[in-house]
Amino acid sequence: MSESLEHLKLERLKRRKELLPHLYGFPHYKWSRKFYESTNPITILCAGNQISKSSTQIRKAINWATDKELWPKLWPSNPTPRQFWYLYPSKDVSTAEFETKWIPEFMPREEMKDDPVYGWEAVYVQKNIHHIKFNSGVRIYFKHYSQDVHKLQSGTVHSIFTDEELPIDLFDELSFRVDAVHGYFNMVFTATKGQEFWYNAIERIGQSDETLVSAMKLQVSRWDCLEYEDGFEHIPTPWTPEKIRQAEAKCSTQNEIDKRINGRFVMDEGLKYSSFQRNKNVVTPYFDIIQKERWYIYSAVDIGSGGKSGHPAAIVFIAVRPDFQKAAAFKGWKSPKNIDVTSPDILRQYQQMRGKLKTICAYYDWAASDFKVHANRLGESFEKAEKGHDIGEDTLNSLFKNGMLDIFEIEELEPLVWELGTLLNDTPKRIAKDDFCDALRYGVSKIPWDWTAIGEEYAEYVEPKVKLSPDAQEIEDRREHHFGRQEEVDSIEDELNFYNDLYDI
Repeated sequence: MSESLEHLKLERLKRRKELLPHLYGFPHYKWSRKFYESTNPITILCAGNQISKSSTQIRKAINWATDKELWPKLWPSNPTPRQFWYLYPSKDVSTAEFETKWIPEFMPREEMKDDPVYGWEAVYVQKNIHHIKFNSGVRIYFKHYSQDVHKLQSGTVHSIFTDEELPIDLFDELSFRVDAVHGYFNMVFTATKGQEFWYNAIERIGQSDETLVSAMKLQVSRWDCLEYEDGFEHIPTPWTPEKIRQAEAKCSTQNEIDKRINGRFVMDEGLKYSSFQRNKNVVTPYFDIIQKERWYIYSAVDIGSGGKSGHPAAIVFIAVRPDFQKAAAFKGWKSPKNIDVTSPDILRQYQQMRGKLKTICAYYDWAASDFKVHANRLGESFEKAEKGHDIGEDTLNSLFKNGMLDIFEIEELEPLVWELGTLLNDTPKRIAKDDFCDALRYGVSKIPWDWTAIGEEYAEYVEPKVKLSPDAQEIEDRREHHFGRQEEVDSIEDELNFYNDLYDI
């Protein structure tokens, strides 16, 4: 008799697991368990594609809406939640996700759909999902990033869940919605928008400009999905090293790999500086080499637009190898946010940074005539910068593409790295965060680069063979043609000698 009772209990448990897939239907990864169980007021997950980040958050939302035993721990002063918000980019996305993911994979099913606690009803408005009404008393309302911020101002919300990168102008408003009840904000996303606030939250942990310092933050790669948590090691995951490498091979750039596979905060579509790649162009500083080889120093200043709400000012120092085939941005400064700096302030900052460095030339934004006046009074020599965007942007992209310009991986240049990696072509100038980029653009535009380095670098990797194929012979012919242009090479060397004689180095 006892054996049959035990068997009945096991069958009931098995059946319960089948009917409550959000609790029992899927094993957890170690990282997903951390997100699922996090009770930090702010929990953020930045991750690659197709690793169950959205599924983990959906399961968490359903669990919090139906597990009454959790409520006194989550909301001690108000342990009866009534309203959650779940945000997607649009109504269409909400409806598609609910009907293709929520219902078939995670929502309580069959007889549990009518359970006194787990039971639920989907409410639609004009054929789009509006909210889920649980028998527990909680309703999950679907909101959208495309909604006007003013339409998100009503209602006290016990928990907010956001899927995909939230526009930062909505974050403050959503935060206020949960403040009154000491509620929770959760977000899962793959970084695609290049928003500085979320970049600083995820990629600047432990640094002075980190945002949301006290939040629970997880950054997850497909490589973190090779096995499930303890107790489920015997169950294979969707990912193996071979499958991940195959996925990497399908990516067109390293940025795409970092974003889609590794969950890094990068962009690669519509970028103004599309040739810039952090893993290639940002390097460990080599100040000793610059000093030993007596590299030439150039500098540039972007004055900014002034005022607390205007564009910040920026200064950059660039060291150029004597052959003008290699350079490094090794020192920089960007004025603090919401602090008004004047031309004298910027000039003092420049002098302090330059110290005893001997600069070949210093460039400035000649639209700021008062800066030039102050510089002249103090005996500082500045030349007008080349302000043409096409020239400067093409130069920077060529330098980055061919490995001719490095950015030192130091704290003061991190804002420059962020700008280079996120600035879009279609961003209006008045709102573009490009001040450091502009200073760098001014600095490189008039430097007499030796572009023959591109051809020489390519030729180094062509190995001669005893018997060449037609394609290889064509490459060899091009090499001979290139190195046979001695008159042009000599003319460039003469020009460099002219510049060396012109300045007292």
